[in-house]
Amino acid sequence: MRTGRILVALIFLGLIVPFRAAKCKAAPKSVQNVHVCCSAPLPNWGVFNRECHKSAIQASCRLDCIFNASSVLQGNRLIQAKVRPMLERAFSSEPTIDVYESNFARCSSVVRTKYQDLSPLSRQSDACDRHALFYSLCAYARLIFTCPEKMWEKK
Repeated sequence: MRTGRILVALIFLGLIVPFRAAKCKAAPKSVQNVHVCCSAPLPNWGVFNRECHKSAIQASCRLDCIFNASSVLQGNRLIQAKVRPMLERAFSSEPTIDVYESNFARCSSVVRTKYQDLSPLSRQSDACDRHALFYSLCAYARLIFTCPEKMWEKK
């Protein structure tokens, strides 16, 4: 999976510390499978269909449209004050919104400073900016550390 290469790169770049399997007996074999340990819901980006129905199918284009429709990005900078309203549309769970909002804040400087290192790893076309994609992948990968207790798989 293309996003897997980017998540692995985030680990190698020291941006996301690999997690310990001891925290979750069913630890994922890959960081792209965070949901195996953390059952936090994935965002329902479909709520942005009205604004982004013409965006390309590629993840980078779709997310670029969603972030721009929500005014979350100003150029390549994340506008943290706009992140929560975007998340409130995509999620229905307050704990999940809180965790993702915090994760986006932690990922902001990482994506800004490491964008040039991450871009060559993405197989997404250059048709759309990839900042939103990288912010989203980083926020998702951080769930392994910030998963709400009730959503942590202890089996």
